[in-house]
Amino acid sequence: MSGGKVILVIAFMLAGCSAVRKAGVTSDEPLNGYKNLVERVIAGNITGSNFNITKADIEIENNGQKQKLMANMKYRTPGIYLLSVRSKTGIEAARAYITDDTLMINDKIYRKLYCGSTEYLSDKYGISINSLPLITGDFLSNFTDRYGVPECENGIERIQSYLNEKMIWYSVDCNQAKVTTVSVNDIGDAGGFKMEFSNFKESDRYIFPGTIQIEDFSKKTRIRIDISDIIFNTRDSIVFLPGRNYDKIVLK
Repeated sequence: MSGGKVILVIAFMLAGCSAVRKAGVTSDEPLNGYKNLVERVIAGNITGSNFNITKADIEIENNGQKQKLMANMKYRTPGIYLLSVRSKTGIEAARAYITDDTLMINDKIYRKLYCGSTEYLSDKYGISINSLPLITGDFLSNFTDRYGVPECENGIERIQSYLNEKMIWYSVDCNQAKVTTVSVNDIGDAGGFKMEFSNFKESDRYIFPGTIQIEDFSKKTRIRIDISDIIFNTRDSIVFLPGRNYDKIVLK
């Protein structure tokens, strides 16, 4: 299911998950240590609000082969997503619907409907739904533990945390209170991936990364996402219509 795999990767990249509060402009008040910095970073998570990614340009390089796509996504709290992926010519290739327990994908090229539980992402690809906020540069609030250095070094704070069986390392810009890099890997496993966030933009007092770069530790897969704009506090509803007369494939 090559088409389905591509959509799963894009969904992993662009989807967020329910986090906490609104993002805001950088505070001018002095840092009161590590705890205050973490609170400011969590307060800046963008996935605490409804938003629409109106356009994102995506380049995927896997084992030397490149593919360019376009995408848009609707996100609604507390964790509902509708993702559309198109070719560079504008033809919609797939549409994905994700909740905390449901995954449905219309593969419009091959007229197939993939459906199943989001546990499929975790079992098949190691993608946990509660870790998806990392993709938008958010800081996970549902950690099991975290450790940090009391003072920022060269304006960057390094923070280590754990979520289930995964170890997460953040680099946080202490002045802007935004995550700039994050690395994720299974405890005791050399595999994993790293994400870098840059070209930060502001929309309706929310700050988000305009450029997201993802690379696995083996350097076989590289993904670059350029987000043109995000509209926050939207109220339009999400509607997913399963493909009519599509072949239904249960993901398990």
